Order: sequence, then C-alpha cells, then structure tokens
Amino acid sequence: MPVTIQEKLSWVPIQIEILYNQEILGVGTAFFYFLEDSSFLVTNWHNVSGRRPDSLTIIHKEAAIPNKLRLFYPQNKNGSDELPEGDSFVGWNAVELDLYENDEPIWYEHPKHKQKVDVVAIKLGIDGTRIYSANAEELDFTKITLRPSLDVFVLGYPRGLTGGARFPVWKRGSIASEPAIDLDGLPKFYIDTATREGMSGSPVYVQHPVYVQHNGYCVPEGGSGTKDAIIGEARRFAGIYSGRVGDDTFKAQLGIVWKESAITEIISGRIKGKSSFEI
Repeated sequence: MPVTIQEKLSWVPIQIEILYNQEILGVGTAFFYFLEDSSFLVTNWHNVSGRRPDSLTIIHKEAAIPNKLRLFYPQNKNGSDELPEGDSFVGWNAVELDLYENDEPIWYEHPKHKQKVDVVAIKLGIDGTRIYSANAEELDFTKITLRPSLDVFVLGYPRGLTGGARFPVWKRGSIASEPAIDLDGLPKFYIDTATREGMSGSPVYVQHPVYVQHNGYCVPEGGSGTKDAIIGEARRFAGIYSGRVGDDTFKAQLGIVWKESAITEIISGRIKGKSSFEI
C-alpha cells in the first residue's frame, strides 16, 4: 500500500556504512550540501579517517582505518504508468565510494583548523536521486535568529536504526549555548539532546516556536519589524552533528553541532585532507 512521506526533510540525510574493503567498521550519517553550483557529500572527519579528531587515535578496536563508504540513497523506480500522476515508487540503492584516489584522500577539510573541525566535504552529484540537499530552496527555510532554548532536530541513524525504509530517525533537542560564540575557538555550539552512535554526520535543523512570542510570527535575521514577519512555523538549517561532549552517555547529554559556516568554508577552501594511513 502506498504511503506518503509527510516531511521533506526526511529526504535529506542518508545512511552510510564505513568500510575497509568489504568489512563494515561502523555506521553513520551523511547529507548533501549545494554550493558554488555543485553538490557535496558532507559528513564527519572521524567517519572518513577512522580517527578521533582531538587525539588522532584510531577508533576501531582492531585499529582498522576506512577506505570506502557505502551510501544508501533513494531513487525513483516507477518503470510504468500504474501510479497516479505526481506519485512515485521509490527504492533504495547502495553505492560504494572510494575515499582515496591514487592513495590521496578525496575529501576536503577545513582550510584553517584542519581535522579539529570534525567535518569533511566530497564533491559528488545527486542527479537521478530523490535526495534533497540540506540547504535546498525547495525546503522553504527562513533565516531565523539562532538563540539558546530554540528546538533542534537531529536527523540520523542512531545505532544503525532507521525510521523505516532507510528514512532517518528524528531526535529532538534544544540549543544549549550561545550560537554566535565559537566554543574552544572553533565554529561549533552545543545542543541538549540524548543522541547515540550512528548519528555522526547528521544534519541539524532549528525550528522557531512561533506560538511562543511575536503573537504567532517571527522576524528573520535582517528584518525590521512586522512588515518582514513570517507567519507560521519557521525552520533553518543550522549545521552538522558530530557526537557528544566527552565519552559519558548520560551525564552532560550535550551534543556538538558544527555551524553551517564551517561547511561553506570547507567547500570554498577546497583543501584536500591528509591520508589517515599516514598520520
């Protein structure tokens, strides 16, 4: 029986398997970001390097380092005129992406902070898929002002779980630090949420609860009053999730989000990363 996907944002994240040849080392999340007339696969540095960005120690218990990603993505598979106009039959394909070309990494990392910013971008097309880039115009975002206490949604695959048919699980939280401040001198902020392994690389969206203030509307960044107000629910892409603060699962329950500016700096900088096999 056909079902309707109620949220366009569910088409943004994709599940990834982190591989050494055909051995699965772990699972994670990735998404696409569109900038400078190109699409880029975005995920965490530790997903492609297999190392912790702070200490550079290898994450896998047997010291295995990834050399591939397996990406699961949605694709139209109609093949007939049986479905009503406007409807689609969607299937999930898997493709393997080599992380090295001639022994050199294919990913870009932050031009200033390198792996200290736990984010990478890989130029990769999405033609022929049903994927939305995280910043797609079709998602109708509003440049709402980020502030502590606003709701956030982290869309990913905790411990490899899906929301059915490889759609993501939505984890809810709130902004827990002043987003304008770069924590530890790096472009990141904290969110208050109980996230789990497998969500590394998840897109993070902020939602403005317009019913709380402004009499049911919000004024976006750069606005000057009710003439610029947005009526109804307002959302904004905020960045990429990379894991919890520290190793403890339950004490702080703070997650790290790298700002959207970190992604754009990586893409614009086009600085190739260093091979994890040579660190």
